[in-house]
Amino acid sequence: MELVEGAVPAPIGGNLVTGQPGTVDVAEEVVLRADSVVHRGGVGIGESAHAPNIPAPEHPSCGTMSAMRIHVAADHAGFELKAALIEHLRASGHDITDHGAVAYDALDDYPPVCLAAGEAVVADAGSLGVVIGGSGNGEQIAANKVTGVRAALAWNVETARLGRQHNDANVVAVGARMHSTSEALAIVDAFVAEPFSGNERHQRRIDQMAAYETR
Repeated sequence: MELVEGAVPAPIGGNLVTGQPGTVDVAEEVVLRADSVVHRGGVGIGESAHAPNIPAPEHPSCGTMSAMRIHVAADHAGFELKAALIEHLRASGHDITDHGAVAYDALDDYPPVCLAAGEAVVADAGSLGVVIGGSGNGEQIAANKVTGVRAALAWNVETARLGRQHNDANVVAVGARMHSTSEALAIVDAFVAEPFSGNERHQRRIDQMAAYETR
C-alpha cells in the first residue's frame, strides 16, 4: 500500500482516500503501513515524511595516534593537570614542549603562557597545542589572539574530534576544574588523534576566517 505524496494518512482503521473512519482491520492496516514504509525506504515513527535529504556527517576516524609535536601551557588552575598530561603524552610517544607555568603560583595569569603556546604552534608547522585553565574559556580566548591559531574549547571527546575534523583546530582548550584527569586525558587524546576532514565546505569557512584575520 503506497502512501500518497503530500497526503495526510487517515487514522488507523480509516479510509486513506477520504480520511474517514472505516472498517479496515486495524492490525492488518498497521502491518500494511509498516511494510509500505520499509519498501519505500521511507521514514519511521516520529520522523517527517518530507524531511530534507541531509547528508550524513563525517564519522570520526578514531585512528591511531601518530607521534606529534605538542605545545602545552597552563595557569595555576591547570598546573596539576598539565603535569599529568605531559607525562601521558610523552608516554604515548609525542614530543612535548612545556610553555609554563613552570611553578605553581595561585596568582599567576594565563594570557602570557597561552599566547606563547599559540605562537609556538603557528611557528611549528604541523604541531598542535593544548592550553589548560579552570574552565578553558580564557585560555581559548587568549590563544585565539595569535594570528593563525584556531583554538577550540572541548568539553567532551566528541567536541574535541569535531574541532579537528570540521574546524582544523590546532589548539584545544581544556577546563581542569570541569573534568576528572582521565576525562581530560581522553579529550586531548581524541583531539590529537583526529585529522582534519579536508571537506571543501569546512576548508572554505576556515579560509573565510583566515582572510578576515589577515585583512
